Amino acid sequence: MSQHVANDINRLIGEFTDLQERWETEHDAFDWSALQTLARNSAQAYNEGAGPSFHMLALDGVEHNEFHERFLAYSLDAGFDPFKLAKTGSGNMVIPVIGHSGLLEAARWNSSSARMRASLMEYARAKFTLPVQKAENETITPDDELYRIFEACAESIPLDLLGKVVPELAKSHAQTRAAHPGNPVEGLLSTAEMIVDNNSKPYG
Repeated sequence: MSQHVANDINRLIGEFTDLQERWETEHDAFDWSALQTLARNSAQAYNEGAGPSFHMLALDGVEHNEFHERFLAYSLDAGFDPFKLAKTGSGNMVIPVIGHSGLLEAARWNSSSARMRASLMEYARAKFTLPVQKAENETITPDDELYRIFEACAESIPLDLLGKVVPELAKSHAQTRAAHPGNPVEGLLSTAEMIVDNNSKPYG
């Protein structure tokens, strides 16, 4: 299912909200497999050309916690591409299917958001290292897909990769990241530590 009509997205959001409420009230007994199933069923719910993606509605502009961390991890495992660019409902704009700039802002004060952003950085390195290497001897222009993705999702791209495709953005983001130091690797380790500390089931 590569595209969803509004009713499909509304249904998925309803399921997501129900599970979140269940997690909040039955935290210790929560069945994570239900969230994993939802992540699998909604992994391709980009809603292209019909409105915001399901993941944007579920994850953007909210205070992240373990529930959101796990949902993002399950979604990535299920094939969700956080660096996909999709047409908006009007069809006049192309935007990322998740808000990378908003996640960066949230990551500055919310440890769950920081770990989520770190997972996107790790995903980006795995996804884009080879394409960037192949393009190193070529002239990458703003019309190229790789350039457009990096420009739109720069906040979640490792600086060394960003610098090879959009150097001016890399310089800008290097200054921003220097002003707000954080260690994505430590963030990823903290996720595992948090699972152990909470006696929760591991992802998957």
